[in-house]
Amino acid sequence: MELFDNHAHLDDEKFDSDREEIIEKIYSQGVSFISAGYSLEGSKKAIELSKKYDFIYATCGISPNDIPQTEEELWKMLEKIEILAKENEKVLAIGEIGLDYYWEKDEKMRELQRRAFLEQINIANRLELPIVIHTREAIMDTLKILKEHDSKNKGVFHCCPLNRELVKEGLKLRILYIICRTNNI
Repeated sequence: MELFDNHAHLDDEKFDSDREEIIEKIYSQGVSFISAGYSLEGSKKAIELSKKYDFIYATCGISPNDIPQTEEELWKMLEKIEILAKENEKVLAIGEIGLDYYWEKDEKMRELQRRAFLEQINIANRLELPIVIHTREAIMDTLKILKEHDSKNKGVFHCCPLNRELVKEGLKLRILYIICRTNNI
């Protein structure tokens, strides 16, 4: 039986010593997967892995926890993310993107997260790709953005609380594949 994992971070530095061995073990078990980008550098590494292996795909995006400190830096990063996604056919989605108020308490930075989330939805729409959403302690703002700025190709909640309202609203928005975390790691 072939399995597909829609979110892995095997490009992370903690796998530097045994990445190839782990990837081969995963493949030997019949699993294909998406190496999920979460920063500009992480997105580039995810694409590198996808080019090296037929059974690995990638996503590109700037997660809310990797938003730079200035708007100018953010727009430069987002331009690069769009180019990476456009130029690489194995990029299947824009993500991991969204809002995370658990770590970020500064309202100016939260606003920058919201703007980054919205612009990455726009990038996904321009490229006709789905989105991979990360939301933590920001459900209402996440849903507000999703309702006001439709992701044409929908997407998946990757990191989110197990919350009945979020599941119901996500289904209304046709974000059908909801993968939830129940802790605040």
